[in-house]
Amino acid sequence: MFAVLLCLPVILMLTSACLARPLRNYASSQLCRLGQQPMPDLNVLLLRSTPRVFATGRLIKGLYYSEVPKGLNAMAAFYMACDQLLERTPFLMMDFRSNQFFLDGNRDGCVDATGTFALPEIDPANFLPYVDGADEICNEDLISQRQPDELIAVS
Repeated sequence: MFAVLLCLPVILMLTSACLARPLRNYASSQLCRLGQQPMPDLNVLLLRSTPRVFATGRLIKGLYYSEVPKGLNAMAAFYMACDQLLERTPFLMMDFRSNQFFLDGNRDGCVDATGTFALPEIDPANFLPYVDGADEICNEDLISQRQPDELIAVS
C-alpha cells in the first residue's frame, strides 16, 4: 500500500504529460495533389512564442519556431484567428534559414505558392489577397459552419 502511494505522484505526472496537447501542425487528412508538396513540418522544431490569442475579431497570429531552445528563430508560421480562436493550420510560413516562404492559400496543408523574400522581414498581411476567405473568417455564418477540429481554443 505504501509503495502505491509513493508511485502515485509519478503516475499522475506521466499521465498529465501524455495528455497534454502542445500546439502542433497537424497534417492534412487529404493528400496533396500531384506536383504539390505538404507545408513544412513544424513538429521537428521548438515553439518559441505563445499560441494564445487575446484579441477579439479577425487577426493574424505569428508563431516563431527554432531548432534549439536558445537558438535563433528558424521559422515563422502565420495563422488566421477569430475571437481568440486560432486556426489549426498556418496559411503562411517563412523559413529564415533559406529565406523562402510557403503559402497555403486554401489552408489544406499543401503548398500553393513558394518563393524567396529579399527583405529580412515580410508582412503576412500582404499575402491575404491570396488566401481563400481571409476577409470572411469572422463572418458569423462561416463560424457556425466550421468544424470543431478547424479551430484551436488556447487557454
